[in-house]
Amino acid sequence: MESGRKQFEEEVFVEIISATGGIFAGSMLALSIGKIELLPGLLILLPGFLEMRGNISGSLSARLSAALFLKYTKPKIKNNFVLKENVISAVALALIVSFFLGAVAFLISYYIFGIYSLSIIYIAMIAGIISNLIEIPVTVLTTFWLFRHGHDPNNVMGPYLTALGDIVSVASILAVIVLFPML
Repeated sequence: MESGRKQFEEEVFVEIISATGGIFAGSMLALSIGKIELLPGLLILLPGFLEMRGNISGSLSARLSAALFLKYTKPKIKNNFVLKENVISAVALALIVSFFLGAVAFLISYYIFGIYSLSIIYIAMIAGIISNLIEIPVTVLTTFWLFRHGHDPNNVMGPYLTALGDIVSVASILAVIVLFPML
């Protein structure tokens, strides 16, 4: 009974965080709608880009959690082959998917709306790199911390990474727009 209650409390708390994170990311988007509307294809890119971050980080966390529970690895950073391979996979996947999403947004903008703007591909790639630099370390450290403290990362990390992914993705795209206006 105690373990079911603990699991329920973990999941309720994290779902509240997830909903709050979604509201925060949506508010950031709403406040920046003027900048977003100026870039052709950005509204086409956003849904896929937001979904990508949570999925890649969620998969990374799930693979690490499985390796920890199966005792293939320990919750440490140094000399951790499983961690290294999974991080390399997550980075490669994020870069490939960022390029693909940017290319799709470009093609739709060009063929449907007649707007030729390669900047959407650059924005997707740079924002993907920025969000990786933030989300992958947070995912790894949080997964290890939860495991070390007796929590099941699989119960917590999904909603947590969805919220974090939304916030980091929106912030990354807005940072690219502000920092690189020439794109």
